[in-house]
Amino acid sequence: MAPRRRKEGNAGFPDNLYQNGNSFQYRNPQSGKVSSMGTDKAAAFMAARKLNAILIKKTDLVRKVLGEKSETWVHLVQRYIKERQASEGKKASTVREENYRLTHISDALGHIALESTTQRLISDWLSDNFTANPYTKHRGTLIKVMAFGIAKGMFADGTTNLAESTLPEREGDKVRQVLTFEHYGAIHEAADDWLKVAMDYGLITLQRNSDNVNARYSDIHDDELRVIQAKTERHGERAFLRIKIGTDLANVITASRKVQPVCPFIIHRIPDRKIPFEGQEHWAQVRNQFLTKAFNRARDKTGLFNDYGKGEAPTYHEIRVLGGAMYLRQGYSKEYVNLLMGHTTQRMTDQYTDQQDNWTKCAAELKLR
Repeated sequence: MAPRRRKEGNAGFPDNLYQNGNSFQYRNPQSGKVSSMGTDKAAAFMAARKLNAILIKKTDLVRKVLGEKSETWVHLVQRYIKERQASEGKKASTVREENYRLTHISDALGHIALESTTQRLISDWLSDNFTANPYTKHRGTLIKVMAFGIAKGMFADGTTNLAESTLPEREGDKVRQVLTFEHYGAIHEAADDWLKVAMDYGLITLQRNSDNVNARYSDIHDDELRVIQAKTERHGERAFLRIKIGTDLANVITASRKVQPVCPFIIHRIPDRKIPFEGQEHWAQVRNQFLTKAFNRARDKTGLFNDYGKGEAPTYHEIRVLGGAMYLRQGYSKEYVNLLMGHTTQRMTDQYTDQQDNWTKCAAELKLR
């Protein structure tokens, strides 16, 4: 495989051997694992040469003699981003998530020549570094990137997708705890005024986080709140809701108008710093991710969840679940709740020429007190 570019202080060292302070480290050219080689320079040099003779494939040595450069995983990832990722039309948030995993791949495997990639290398890296959902996500990204490299001829003819041959890992069951109304009340008390509005609005309307932060006062028409649900807008008429505004929801909207500054969005706040984000239309608009973080901070202030494990404490999303249960306890039917949540979707049998005319009527009349 092609050795990594040398720092000036490491010039003259055997391939894959590096100095770290007074000690030496050897990076396995196949697995990327770094091992300590002690402080004796002569012994470290001798060991590194022996290891290179065993671990570096003959094809890499031939390339080195001929002055040819091997393509590495860094080259593959760079080409994938430039040629494949850019053409897929992914949302910015999806690209950020994928790039997070691509960075992991480049950092860990980037120095490895594609021709030196082995099943054991891929499998060990996944197993040693990830479990559950992160394992599944990184495995999926590896499969896509390697499939791209094979299609582009960056691997030898006949190479199979080694990432796809790794063992899929079953994702662990979710352990997030249920948000009770008592929990809700404690978090609500610890929340800022704008967050109180966001919590009450989500509890009554049962809409998703992203739909909540995008709700505007201009969406209100004749005592109805019109919502176009972002996740289901392509799957049928239930994506377009005309929600009758009950008394408590009207009070929440009134309270939101008292939150400074004046803003077209129902959920808004004065930010600590005016840092624009993608899709922002008003400087006081609240980003979906910030809403989640703000709720988590208020939740943690209560101290009710100090003994919970990582990922177990309820999030803002659980407000939607709590609201649905409260509607049922107050005697509303499942159909009423399903309509409001937009969970019950229909297969499209007709091609709608104007989805805006297909509003589903429902109501949001939950009593908070």
